[in-house]
Amino acid sequence: MILLRLEELILLNPAKRDKLIMINFFSGVLINIVLWAILIFNFWQSSEYVILRYNIYFGISDFGPWYKILWLPFWGAVILAINYPAAFYFYLRQRPLSYYLAAVATGVNLIMLVVAALLVYINW
Repeated sequence: MILLRLEELILLNPAKRDKLIMINFFSGVLINIVLWAILIFNFWQSSEYVILRYNIYFGISDFGPWYKILWLPFWGAVILAINYPAAFYFYLRQRPLSYYLAAVATGVNLIMLVVAALLVYINW
């Protein structure tokens, strides 16, 4: 029942024709795909522990196996999966809120891309 309602919400919503929401959606998805690719390409052959967290005050604060670094793009995908159906839901009721949700999802994934680039730099 919930999946049918979600499908109806996405397929029949006029937000699909809004350029701002769709540009944010496709750029957020593209950034998340690039995030997955960068992390998998740079860390999949690593057999040692990698640096998972770095703090400017204390230095390295967390080590772990390389696959734990994949939590970063996973949570980016979760944010995309939550914010865009919510943006479609609020499009007819609160249009500025739907724009905000779409922009935040893309912005969070962009910040995660910067974090991933820094983690790659720190580990190599």
